[in-house]
Amino acid sequence: MQPANSGKNSLSGFDFTANMKRLVEDIVKTHPDFSHIALNKIFIAISPSNHRRDGVVAKLRPLRFEGGSRTRVCRGTEYIFPEVLINGNNILYVVYFHLPRFLNHGDHKNKLATVLHELYHISPLFNGDVRRFPGKNYAHGNSRKSYDKLISVCTDEYIKSTTRPELSVFLKYGYSGLKRKYGAIYGDIIRIPRSKPAR
Repeated sequence: MQPANSGKNSLSGFDFTANMKRLVEDIVKTHPDFSHIALNKIFIAISPSNHRRDGVVAKLRPLRFEGGSRTRVCRGTEYIFPEVLINGNNILYVVYFHLPRFLNHGDHKNKLATVLHELYHISPLFNGDVRRFPGKNYAHGNSRKSYDKLISVCTDEYIKSTTRPELSVFLKYGYSGLKRKYGAIYGDIIRIPRSKPAR
């Protein structure tokens, strides 16, 4: 599976994917809680949204089941995740940012916290599974408030520690403001990889 292109123009416009990749790379290098992330095995994509402020602004799509397995059995049927190979790399996670909604979602710190929120879902084992907390709500733990507080602390730590604060400057703009500045906003697009019956 290869990513689709959303009409890149190398001469003009703002490449959201490339700029977000640089920001994520700096987060991984700067903050120890994200150092397990292998950048060549995650894919950053944009996905269209409406202009309403409510709704999903970003999401992490893991490409393995619990424990990093490519397969699982559900109600007697075995399901398997497809291999997603991009530039020779076996992709384990896709991070989607819904535009324009993500760029219109709060202030600079709020948007930066959203980026860290999605990255924190990646398993510390980096095996294609999500980070799992004890209890029923394994994605965020028993308290979403505690999860959000943890991400807020991580965000503050990153802001204080990074030597490349300019990499997140684009998050200070709303969608319209960024578009006015650069003329266009584009990025990589990929269909959501879904598990299918093995037979």
